[in-house]
Amino acid sequence: MKLKKNAFGVISRTVNQLSPIVDFFDNAKKYGHNVDHLIICYIDYVDTGTLKQLEKYCEVTLVKRGNAPFLQNSLKDLGLNEKEINTIIGTPYLKKYSKVAYGTCRNYVILTAIFLGLDHLFFFDTDIFPKILTQFHDGESKFEDIDFVGSHLTFLKEDGAVVTTSDYTGYYIIPKMNFPYMMELLQGIQKEDRFYYISSVDTPVTRDRWLENIFNTNKVLGGNIVIDLNKLDMLPPFFSTTLVMNDECFLGRGEDTLFGPLIYYYGGHCVDIDLLIFHNCFGDFPNKPTITIQKNLDRFYYACMGWIIRNPFFNWLRSEYYEEAETINKEKRLHALIKGSKAAAEYFSDKRFLNLPEAFEMAYNKLPKDIYLFYDLLDAWNKMKKLLKNKKE
Repeated sequence: MKLKKNAFGVISRTVNQLSPIVDFFDNAKKYGHNVDHLIICYIDYVDTGTLKQLEKYCEVTLVKRGNAPFLQNSLKDLGLNEKEINTIIGTPYLKKYSKVAYGTCRNYVILTAIFLGLDHLFFFDTDIFPKILTQFHDGESKFEDIDFVGSHLTFLKEDGAVVTTSDYTGYYIIPKMNFPYMMELLQGIQKEDRFYYISSVDTPVTRDRWLENIFNTNKVLGGNIVIDLNKLDMLPPFFSTTLVMNDECFLGRGEDTLFGPLIYYYGGHCVDIDLLIFHNCFGDFPNKPTITIQKNLDRFYYACMGWIIRNPFFNWLRSEYYEEAETINKEKRLHALIKGSKAAAEYFSDKRFLNLPEAFEMAYNKLPKDIYLFYDLLDAWNKMKKLLKNKKE
């Protein structure tokens, strides 16, 4: 019986740090798992010393966004034309804005893994660690190691399971805050269900039990996701949107959120394995995140922009591919956003928040173009899968 080959996949602007990548390698070794390959999708810079250290663990393939001859040639040799190749791996905003859509970055890694003949692709972000925050009290924290690779592989064996995933322990991605009309701001960005949490909770998520509440889900988390590449028939591409406003390119969030419903459309399913690995999303745990710190305020602003840019396509996708989709009142949400963004700009003394309503309207106006780009990507992706299947036969 052929041994399955596992790969770690990481997306980072630069390759200049060992952690948390080595943490995942050490964790896999501790529990007796072999990881055959590391794929890093980068954009700026590779530190040769860091690369040499990573190569001690396994073979490393670097894939540069916008300049990936391995992928270009592999897709061409498979039979895709130049337009189709550009549809899948093109980077139209890279040269001017140094930005590449999140979905395209993930597809770079998936395609590299496919063409290298790998079986399982483990994605984790550069602020994620293979352990669970089990206790937190008065600034004192306790972690437990978990079998990251083995836990995912166990549930990935299910028939039709294309992806396994789970949420995180650690602080929520938005610090605790409250100000007049914050609910309206959250309504405008479609995050009103988090109002109580954001306004009331300033402690991190902890979990002292795991691998118990297992269920099928539409919600995929990109920093804790494993893909079975052998189930290619049921594997869609990642897709995400972008928006250029005032000569700045903003990236739509949620390429992982858009990924889930498509898997079900292709006949597969996603499994939440109840393994809430640690997310050090502010980079300085256990310090309590505060919104008044500039880097945290910047993060919140760009998160708001990212959700606004994503939401029109997300709403359309769910209405097309998900039976229980919520009916969205666009005008009501825009009205709330106008009020909430003005309040946020005043509260934070940050005029950038006044841009949110304009971004909202621009994102909805470009929805037909985004739908066109999405179907264009699906056509090219499906052709690629068919050619790969024919090649194997």
